[in-house]
Amino acid sequence: MIAPDRPSSEQERLADLHALELLDTPPEERFDRIVRLAMDVFEVPIAYLALIDADRQWLKAKCGLAGNQTGRDESFCGHTILGSGPLVVNDAAEDPRFHDNPLVVESPGIRFYAGHPLAGPGGYNIGTLCIADTTPRSLDSRQLAAFCRPAALAEHEVGLVDLVSTQRQLLAAQDALAATQRRLTRELADAAAFVQSMLPERLTEGPVHTDHRFEACSELGGDMIGVDRPQGCSDCLTFYLLDVSGHGVGSSLLSVAVANAIRLQSLPGAHFDDPASVLAALNRAFPAEEHHDKFFTIWYGSYHLPSRVLTFASGGHHPALLIPADGGPPQPLGTAGPLVGMFDEATYTNDQVTIAPESRLMLFSDGAFELSTSGGQPLGFDRLAAMIATSHGPDRLSRVVSELETLRDGEPEDDLTMLELTFHG
Repeated sequence: MIAPDRPSSEQERLADLHALELLDTPPEERFDRIVRLAMDVFEVPIAYLALIDADRQWLKAKCGLAGNQTGRDESFCGHTILGSGPLVVNDAAEDPRFHDNPLVVESPGIRFYAGHPLAGPGGYNIGTLCIADTTPRSLDSRQLAAFCRPAALAEHEVGLVDLVSTQRQLLAAQDALAATQRRLTRELADAAAFVQSMLPERLTEGPVHTDHRFEACSELGGDMIGVDRPQGCSDCLTFYLLDVSGHGVGSSLLSVAVANAIRLQSLPGAHFDDPASVLAALNRAFPAEEHHDKFFTIWYGSYHLPSRVLTFASGGHHPALLIPADGGPPQPLGTAGPLVGMFDEATYTNDQVTIAPESRLMLFSDGAFELSTSGGQPLGFDRLAAMIATSHGPDRLSRVVSELETLRDGEPEDDLTMLELTFHG
């Protein structure tokens, strides 16, 4: 094993790290979600965000690892912070720096490692975002470029810590800040009202009825829903639910832009009654690197009224739920499409199902089942599915949302959006 060198600017680097006051702090969802995203996108059993202290590597967020820290000399990340770009180890057992490292020969038995340095506010590498596997593997140029995107998100979140400190200092100018705050409050209220105006009108007549709920966890959310009649297919009804990464103004602006592109049918190459072609066109039109590293998930369906056939596709989104009228168990409807905007050349596939009369279809954002209940445990997809399936009557969607709000422990951490469609005879 070869212990990592210390950077020539070690004292400045440590000062940059300690100024963040992140070491030994409790878990935070903003970092946990980035780690989960990296693990899911690259299909690895281990992902973590590490901060490199003087003599230790401490994990601010992790998946697939038991402990919270290791010695710096045995860390892979101690080597990663010495460079300006990603460090990729295809097979640690064949690498002279790591072949006899305890993390390789003992638990967790790391063989593949990829780490990206994270710079603090002062520009020094204070930590890393890492993925690892217990079997050798490699990253091609496209995957390596994609790996840089969640690392950029992590570095942005780290930088927000310094921003909060700066904002506290600005509180000294109370009069100016109060005036600015009042103005921003009005503008955010106007923006929130505009987002609400983008939501579709509820359908209460005809063969398909709709209902929806949209509750942002902050002034502006990153979710959006739509129900449309595509040009060129008068017998079709299309609908979707999308969820942009993050919250606030940037996420809301992207969700509105995507919704307008769908509503105005202005996506080159898209056939709006063909969900897979719509998702592929969205992926081309909204690459993450051109939208402040923001990507989104989407579930899109096209219902042909005469045949009662629903065609659907998913871009990184969890399944929708089809609830039969006969009281049978809900049927998950989803396809294995990648996140929209994350990969340059992404492909999406359609699936189809015939809808029986009086069936219901429920689309929802992950804020509905990832909300924290008492004890800090997430509600879970299966429990939400059971709640939806057993809720009946004209106000059933309101009752589901009310029950979710009752179960939620504390303030919401994510947007809660639900779209219900009822298919009458």
